[in-house]
Amino acid sequence: MVEPLRSAGGPGVAVSVRDQGDGIAPELIPRVFRQFWRAKRRGGAGLGLFIVKGLVEAHGGTIAVQQAPGGGAEFRFTMPAGTPEFG
Repeated sequence: MVEPLRSAGGPGVAVSVRDQGDGIAPELIPRVFRQFWRAKRRGGAGLGLFIVKGLVEAHGGTIAVQQAPGGGAEFRFTMPAGTPEFG
């Protein structure tokens, strides 16, 4: 889901992505965005969400994960409108 966002910093956008899998155990949520972290030992290097978090934050946004309504996980990121301030 994509929706407009108005925050203290000005306008932006919020994007939510949900799955209908097993979800993420609450005790594992703090680890999800760590480099090389994997929930299970089946493939992948554990870099995808680490890279996504870096890109979102480099553009002035935030990203979080929580349990989705009805099961699964929901990833939500926000991005401000306009050009990020680099410095």
